Amino acid sequence: MMKKWNLPQDLESARKVQVFSGGACNIRDTQGALLRNKERDAINDWLTSKGLLFYDPQIHPDTHGTEYDYEIHQPMEIAARSAALVNIFEISPRTFGGGTSMEVAIDEFRRGEPTIIFFSDGNDDKDVIPAHSEAGYPLFVPYGINVSPEARRAHYDEMIKNANRMRQYLIRFAEQLTALTITFNDTSYEGDIVITPERIHAVELFTAVVRAASGKRANVNFTGGANARDAKGYPRFIAPENPREVEMRAYLDRYVDEGHELRQAICQLVHINVFVRVVYTQSAVIHVLESLLRYKNLI
Repeated sequence: MMKKWNLPQDLESARKVQVFSGGACNIRDTQGALLRNKERDAINDWLTSKGLLFYDPQIHPDTHGTEYDYEIHQPMEIAARSAALVNIFEISPRTFGGGTSMEVAIDEFRRGEPTIIFFSDGNDDKDVIPAHSEAGYPLFVPYGINVSPEARRAHYDEMIKNANRMRQYLIRFAEQLTALTITFNDTSYEGDIVITPERIHAVELFTAVVRAASGKRANVNFTGGANARDAKGYPRFIAPENPREVEMRAYLDRYVDEGHELRQAICQLVHINVFVRVVYTQSAVIHVLESLLRYKNLI
């Protein structure tokens, strides 16, 4: 049964969006198959009950009545992001969160809008504190990464996609952030943020955007030469196309570690204030969301 959410239906209505409800999208199950992430459903149900127009970029037939179409939905997402007066960014323990981390960095410092960073628990049927380290930082806990060869291969492909996407995001942000400089040299200098092609470097990429968006000079140097760039010139993450089992496990162990480190960096580098809230349950999102919406005179 399709969710009846109060979503924009075209570009014109996307320009009237009040809340952007984004972040984590599809997740991999224990066999590596894609599942729709349902952790924002209760929040989106609540927004609909209040008559608020919101945009959720996780396009799915169950919620939007259609599959994702880049030509239609990308312009709508850009318009909705620009129009929204309150933002929600969900970071799930089941997805890496690289793209979401970049959005958090750019929004917090460049736009200063009321923002909720929601570290979800990975369950849509209950509301608990997410898996965390002894120090209390949320963890990256993908389904089935050590359960089956199918899941490992799916997560390996996700790792490559996420690493390349973060690099592409950074290049695009460099066009907007005057304090962010990109170089492609094999020689690096003191103060450079060095990105090699053999590692994801999620924390370094996130830190670069945070630094530049807050007005501090950040020079990111991509090493590896021409072989570490794709046909469009974007720097790329290099990993074996068909790794041996021991290699794949080593890559995925590092992938999980970098997911942990990225979440810790978000917690440490985001400047928490009355407009930027960090929460860990759906009920907490709704509670904070209500106060921010009242502040913006939307309810």
